Amino acid sequence: MENLVLSMFKTYDIRTKQENLDDCLKNRLYNALAVYYRDIVKAKSIVIGRDTRLYVPEIAQGLAQAMSQAGLQVYLNPLPISTCQFYFTCMQHRDSAGIMVTASHNPKEYVGMKLMAPQLQPIAFQYGPEGGIAKIKELYINNSQIGEDKHGKVTVINYLDRFISYSMKIAGVKDRDLAGLKIMLEFLNGSAGAELALAFQRAGADVDFRNIVPDGFFRMGDPNPIIESSIAPARVQMKEGNYDIGFCFDGDGDRMDIMAANGQQIVPGLNMAIICEKIKDIYKGTKNVVYADVKAIPTSLCEIAKKGLEVHIIRNGHSFIKGKLRDNCDNGYFAAEEESAHYYMNFPFDPDDLSQGYAAVESTLFFALLTARCYKENPKAYERAFEIQNSIYRFREWPLHCEAAPERMQSYMDEVEAKMASLGAVIIKDMDDGSDLDACLMRFNLPKRFDASSSLDGKTWVQVSQRISRSEDAMCRWEVVSNDPDECKKYNDIVRSITDKYVQAGWAKY
Repeated sequence: MENLVLSMFKTYDIRTKQENLDDCLKNRLYNALAVYYRDIVKAKSIVIGRDTRLYVPEIAQGLAQAMSQAGLQVYLNPLPISTCQFYFTCMQHRDSAGIMVTASHNPKEYVGMKLMAPQLQPIAFQYGPEGGIAKIKELYINNSQIGEDKHGKVTVINYLDRFISYSMKIAGVKDRDLAGLKIMLEFLNGSAGAELALAFQRAGADVDFRNIVPDGFFRMGDPNPIIESSIAPARVQMKEGNYDIGFCFDGDGDRMDIMAANGQQIVPGLNMAIICEKIKDIYKGTKNVVYADVKAIPTSLCEIAKKGLEVHIIRNGHSFIKGKLRDNCDNGYFAAEEESAHYYMNFPFDPDDLSQGYAAVESTLFFALLTARCYKENPKAYERAFEIQNSIYRFREWPLHCEAAPERMQSYMDEVEAKMASLGAVIIKDMDDGSDLDACLMRFNLPKRFDASSSLDGKTWVQVSQRISRSEDAMCRWEVVSNDPDECKKYNDIVRSITDKYVQAGWAKY
């Protein structure tokens, strides 16, 4: 079954290089997806969107045709849009399923899909009706066919203006409210440019755009804001342009990096600590809990807790985080952040009538507008965040490639955990609800959970995180952060001394 490219069925989405899928395999996948949505999900209709990358128009067209043949009503936006605008479109058709054709931040040769069931339920591997992507994989292997052509109707839709108005409303940003702010927006030729440019212009900001025209060749480099070669020109422009704040987005526009005036990133956790109170106000006192991912720096968690909010650690993974927010909405959970610059929220279907319910999705349009509003109202909060950030020392998450011996990955992490435990680390491997964190946090001189009384003043602390990546093949990742440079290096060196042995044995490589 190797020629079936089963590796494209990832933990949280479907993704592979275009060259791996010939016409026969594409049609096989379209059939499997159509059968899944029709017979397993029991969807009567489906929303289909796509980003700007080179090979996705063909796939969006193929999906629309397959779903129509299966008898589903198809709501298709044929223009390149952000994944966030796709989610908003699904909110307008909440009884419909959804497929966004995108490979996110990956290079131009990749294609992929993010999947939704009705009521905006994310579909992932072993998450969703009958196992989600696992079931789709089974149908694909079995070469399931649509059968009789039922000719469902295809309707072209576009909710750009409505998306902008909704986002501005819940962000508390009216026309001209951002006048006086000078902002840079870097799109890396991804698909989010139109929605953000139009919204910020309407809000009155003085905005300069970089690479705003969607271009699937991604001529500036991979559409990923953490790749320095792609983002370096934006850093230079920030330093030379006298901007108040800058925003950088990935290929499908669901990642939002924030730049300070000097071009350096402001980490998502510290931004969440600033904006979380205003997000909380949306819910009129009914919600009080924020999720932060395993890489969130302890200082960010402490700052959020100081606002009187509960902050709980959550495992990585877009579909998993959205699923947890959705499942725990009634328990007071309202937002989440990942240090990969992803922000999530339980967005109200109707901001004026919260009884209509919520959709756990992403919207960089909302979060960018709200961040700009908070910056204008209190720029000193961002100055303080930047000071806090500069007092932290960090070996950003680094990978160990384990293709030569993937069966050994867990043993690498077990050895690191055992070593840290012997040195007195507090080990955290479960979320607040007892479910698996799918990672390991090892903390020194830090609490297991932060609350309003937590303080890091006068302490030397260290946090080591490790996990097996679920979006890359055969890869382990580690990150070390501390308020002391020597301690940060010491613990990172301890991890490297363990992984070095496996690299030297030929079982892994850096």
